[in-house]
Amino acid sequence: MTVHRLHPRRRRESAPGGIPFAVVRISPEARRAARRVLESGWVTTGHETQRFEAEFAAHVGARRAVAVSSCTAALELSLRALRLPDGAPVLVPALTFCGAAEAVIHAGLRPVLVDADPATAMPTPDAVERAARACGGSPQAMMVLHYGGAPAPVDDLAEAAGLPANRVVEDAAHALGTSVGDRAVGSGLSAAACFSFYATKNLPVGEGGMVTTEDPELAARIGRARLHGMSADAWRRHLPGGTWRYSVEEAGLKANMTDVQAAIGRAQLGHFHDWQQRRNAVAARYDEALAGVPGLEPLTSPTPGRHARHLYVVRVLDRYGRDRDQLIELLADDGIGTSVHFIPLHHMPYFQRAAVVPPDGLPGVEALFPQLLSLPMYPDLSERDVDRVCDRLARLAAPARGRTRPRPRGLRTLVIGAGEAGRSLARDLAHTPEFGLDPVGFLDDDPARRDDGLAVGLPVLGGLDDTRDMVRAHRVEAVVVAIPGLAANRFRQVAQAAEGAGASVRYLPSFVAALQRDVVGSDMRSLDLSALTGRAELHVVSPDARSVIAGRRVLVTGAGGSIGTELCHQIRAFAPSRLFLLDHDESNLHRLQLELYGDALQGDDVVISDIRDRPRIDQVFRELRPEVVFHAAAHKHLPLLELHPCEGVKTNVCGTENLVRAAIAAGTARFVLISTDKAADPVSVLGATKRLAELVVCGSGQGTAPGTVFAAVRFGVVLGSRGSLLSVVNRQLTDGGPVTVPHPEATRYVMTIEEAVGLVLEAAHMACHGEVFVLDLDGPVRIADLVRTYARSQHMPDADIRYTGLRPGEKCDEPMLSSRERRTRTGHPAIAVATPVTRPVALARYLPALQAAAERNDTAGVRRILAALLPGFPAAAPDWAQAALADPYADDF
Repeated sequence: MTVHRLHPRRRRESAPGGIPFAVVRISPEARRAARRVLESGWVTTGHETQRFEAEFAAHVGARRAVAVSSCTAALELSLRALRLPDGAPVLVPALTFCGAAEAVIHAGLRPVLVDADPATAMPTPDAVERAARACGGSPQAMMVLHYGGAPAPVDDLAEAAGLPANRVVEDAAHALGTSVGDRAVGSGLSAAACFSFYATKNLPVGEGGMVTTEDPELAARIGRARLHGMSADAWRRHLPGGTWRYSVEEAGLKANMTDVQAAIGRAQLGHFHDWQQRRNAVAARYDEALAGVPGLEPLTSPTPGRHARHLYVVRVLDRYGRDRDQLIELLADDGIGTSVHFIPLHHMPYFQRAAVVPPDGLPGVEALFPQLLSLPMYPDLSERDVDRVCDRLARLAAPARGRTRPRPRGLRTLVIGAGEAGRSLARDLAHTPEFGLDPVGFLDDDPARRDDGLAVGLPVLGGLDDTRDMVRAHRVEAVVVAIPGLAANRFRQVAQAAEGAGASVRYLPSFVAALQRDVVGSDMRSLDLSALTGRAELHVVSPDARSVIAGRRVLVTGAGGSIGTELCHQIRAFAPSRLFLLDHDESNLHRLQLELYGDALQGDDVVISDIRDRPRIDQVFRELRPEVVFHAAAHKHLPLLELHPCEGVKTNVCGTENLVRAAIAAGTARFVLISTDKAADPVSVLGATKRLAELVVCGSGQGTAPGTVFAAVRFGVVLGSRGSLLSVVNRQLTDGGPVTVPHPEATRYVMTIEEAVGLVLEAAHMACHGEVFVLDLDGPVRIADLVRTYARSQHMPDADIRYTGLRPGEKCDEPMLSSRERRTRTGHPAIAVATPVTRPVALARYLPALQAAAERNDTAGVRRILAALLPGFPAAAPDWAQAALADPYADDF
């Protein structure tokens, strides 16, 4: 079972004649049967349930059948009836519905996850043996899923687990009508087979389940347990001749089927043969039509037998030319519903804690999950509908025909630690290119591992002391530390060596926590930015940037912010003679100093100062004499600055001017301003004040400045920064509310925090004469698409988006360059310069008046001057009547 919409969400109203993923068919006979029961007045478990049990048992060839409230209840009751010891390990497929694993846990047992064969989506005997070893070689029971209705090799899997058939429970939620060889599922292949009558199953009732077994005592236990453990005939106590007396000898549930459900099920059972014939015909038409589509590969059956055709599942392979998630969205645009069965259990936080994962991970499931796609499959699906689905699939694959899509290139990654955690991490990264990290080798201090030479096919290149040399020798772009117990000072040594050689280092407390939970790759998905942006992450900073920093006195303003913090980490690795941390927020400064040095308040490198305080800034520069300045301090909350434009001018314009004057007076060699895409053709106070800050900085870098090189960089949306778009989206998703997006077509240029900081450091190295640097990105990302992709990565596929409308100062699109600028390439393949094509505004004429208006808090005057300085900026104050100020806003850039 999976949770999905019965009708697809269509983003375009013009999509003709939608094809739902699933359709519920309740026959006229079933409707009449339900009415008959309702009119009888007996609607709980009764004679209809008894008759359904007998008819269902005869249908599958079982000795006993017990009707229950759901398939999940059937699984739990069957496991309870086995009377296993508390906490006993039970083998469970890693690729199954979450309810199956929850049934194990609720029965007082512990699930042990079993890997899947990507070709079948079901475990192999080898995978079962590996999982059995993970629980000490003695699993107490096993759950076998007939995935999608295909037959599973029950006997072979039981033998691999070292279990008799009476310790196997079949999850037959998909498998009514399946046979293994010539034996029907439900007819005694295992201790118990558990069926589902969920609304979209082969026998749709709405809810309900059934357990079939050959063991009369097992059936009796389940029958008692479904009614609180009461005596088996407890439901009869209200019938003539019944008694109110009953006993309870063991724990039970309230999990009985009602007569209404049973009556519907009995009537539906009369149509089952015809419906299955129709499912077979639909599947055959899919098989024929998709045989010529490259990169769409139907799952195969792991053993001979009859397929129930509950699902039609294909694997979307690389050669198809589009990934699975893109394909889902494109089909939805055409009104074609799809689904994914299932999200792997070890991707979910609860099962990361509650389940056992084999030490070598679940590589088969990791490889398969990004490929899985279930197509519409139900008896009412017409040939025309099937042909339309297949035609659309073929057309979408057309661009990839005749060629193989290359594997996306990730950042060349060095893994610190070749132990179990490091090997698991490297394996996950190698199998999942969308993480954006390509492992090239390990470093490890253990001589035995170094002597072995290889770990999971990758070389062990040396010890931790070799970090700097190996980063340079192997052109490493990212380093991930995979030694959970690594001492803090040792970690800092490795990080500084890696960053000093030009590699970015992942600071991953969540990753360390994942290692301690025996989970590795799933938490790395929080770093997966290529999937969100549609491009590979760029490695921006080069070792040459070290020459600007090494041995110099460096000052970072706004050091306590997310961008400032990351800057300080990377700057420190380039060995400055001093690193001064300036911020007006003392708490953030204290936190940052602890991060950088392991202690705080031990030196005089922390500077509490407001950049608006000119005398204080002059004093700081006179005393510290910084040679390189990175200016990250700013007011940057767009809606609030629309309400308080004078404050934006005081900090973003006047504060920047204070820093520029002080830098020139102190003989600072290089000064880099961090700006925003909103500075391009600004219509907001934020954008206008940052554009003026650019002009203040870059104008000072030309002509009269005595030796100081000035430059600016523009950021788009920075993923991973505090207060960024994704942090807001994550909070909204976690809170269960809708995600607020300003406009369905709103787009932004998106970059990672590592890319943003790399751009700053490279700009310091490349700057000559007042340039404004930007990342040379392919194109913007639609915010709504970014939200949906992020929600799927967090296993929330149906993100509820509420469009708030553009607020005052917001633009639908935020280009990195204005209409009065052109893109000029640089010697760096990832960086361009925004070159003006018109004469810049005469800033000196207006700046004193702007500063004076801000000082007297003249909001109207400030807006008028900004409008005179910057074409397109609205002089009139915004109308806040329609503005959604209560909605969260991503205030970082």
